[in-house]
Amino acid sequence: MSEPTGPAPPTRIDLAWSSVQRFDATNATGGALTLDGNKAEGFSPTEALLSSLGACMGIDIVIILEKMRTGFKGLSVSIEGERVAEPPRYFDHIRMLFRIRGDVPRDKAERAVRLSFEKYCSVFHTLRKDIDIVTETVIE
Repeated sequence: MSEPTGPAPPTRIDLAWSSVQRFDATNATGGALTLDGNKAEGFSPTEALLSSLGACMGIDIVIILEKMRTGFKGLSVSIEGERVAEPPRYFDHIRMLFRIRGDVPRDKAERAVRLSFEKYCSVFHTLRKDIDIVTETVIE
């Protein structure tokens, strides 16, 4: 969410097929993720996509709430996506629930979610523009 200082370097992920519908992904720093179309040994690609969207927005929200100097203590994200029946079976509806812990005023929590959604989350802005995404914020 930091302000850009120029073009971002390319993002590189290397994938190696390991069996049936399974790929092992590795990033430039050695981080690893297993993607499995059968969901037997890892996340399916669509689960990984939802995870990326939730994490992207979550990271933004944490940074924004910390900059606002709220009583932020923690965050969990639940995300559920519905896909169309016919190929390419893209997501056409996504629901996100942000559970924010701490003494965070509702207006600041909702503003943090809105800023991530409208301005900062690069994963969201990479997705199709016709996806109906619904967000909900809960303060605990």
